[in-house]
Amino acid sequence: MTTVIQCDPKPAEATKPRPRYLGRSYRVESIDVLRGLLMILMALDHTRDYFSSATVDPTDPFHSWPALFITRWVTHLCAPGFILLAGASVYLQRQRKSAATLTRALILRGLWLIFLEITVVSFGWSFALGMPILQVIWVIGVCMIVLAGLQWLPIPAVGLFGVIIVLGHNLLDSIHASALGNWSDAWHIFHERGFLTFHAHPVVLYGYPIIPWIGVMALGYCFGAVVTQTPERRQRISALLGAASFGVFVLLRLTHSYGDPGPGFEHLNTTARTMMSFFSVQKYPPSLHYLLATLGIVLLLFSIFDGVSKHARMPRLRGFLDVYGRVPFFFYILHIFVIHTLALVVAAATIPTWRFWITPDVVFTSHLAGWGYSLPIVYVVCIGVVLALYPACAWFSRLKDRSPDWWLAYL
Repeated sequence: MTTVIQCDPKPAEATKPRPRYLGRSYRVESIDVLRGLLMILMALDHTRDYFSSATVDPTDPFHSWPALFITRWVTHLCAPGFILLAGASVYLQRQRKSAATLTRALILRGLWLIFLEITVVSFGWSFALGMPILQVIWVIGVCMIVLAGLQWLPIPAVGLFGVIIVLGHNLLDSIHASALGNWSDAWHIFHERGFLTFHAHPVVLYGYPIIPWIGVMALGYCFGAVVTQTPERRQRISALLGAASFGVFVLLRLTHSYGDPGPGFEHLNTTARTMMSFFSVQKYPPSLHYLLATLGIVLLLFSIFDGVSKHARMPRLRGFLDVYGRVPFFFYILHIFVIHTLALVVAAATIPTWRFWITPDVVFTSHLAGWGYSLPIVYVVCIGVVLALYPACAWFSRLKDRSPDWWLAYL
């Protein structure tokens, strides 16, 4: 999420000359614009969580329908995109900071994100004091702490680590926490979603295992070396990497090959359901197929947005997305509380069971009977929330730009 620490570079910390096409703070507009798009897609996903009337798994090709499937699938881009761009932003920071300075910053940032996930974010999901819900903010925090050590290594070593983790983690699919006894919680943390327990009682709802996200962060760090190239070169490399990643995904799906523990691609009774089956890949934990498809699309989008930025096209759209992309964590916190509050208010005004929305840990585990709206209403609500948060995000972005206060970097 938040990936660029807003501090002016100190001469003593600079390790390399700044490429002439990178700005004063090493911000790259296309990264912020792409991240802004991902933030809006994320808001759509969470609006669907709170407002949709659908009771089926949106990515189930047998029971879902194309509009619902696509609404959910496009939001699959968010977590891989956030983490890849976070890694790239760390690389950009490394160009103006010493390894020791960056290590301290990443460890502090990672611990801060984990703390906020356990406290503020978890409360925002349920408005009740239930068990913590560890999701993308938690795993970004962990990845930053791991990257604090990895960034001391040469880029090829970091890249090799990332490739091995991303390509090889599905070899671990046959190992299940239920068979590991006292080590089951450790395995949940690393590779299998579920509940962490204490004396056989669930104490944490765990959605984002560490593997393979640390590999994605490492690859993002290496992608930062691409970002520091000239615009023409980084656009070309990004497009080639994106096309290759998505192409490998298509090949693996068509050949029913290694890389996804789900039921696999099936030819179903309609073209739409067959296409849904083709793209129905496992996110928890993210399979190789999932990562190849989503990272491929993210890299292609980066190449497109970078070209649009270079030629100064669509300035209003770029400016709009850039606002959210420059303050992603600020937007993330606000949008959870706004969407949840809105759902609570509407439910309180329309149904007697509205207290469901202040019940601990129900958002991702159950559905409120008789509640919800069609997808067009979900989209309208999402657009309203995004637009309502624009002034606050624009204000905070300006505040970060003009203020040297260190604490703003942590929001």
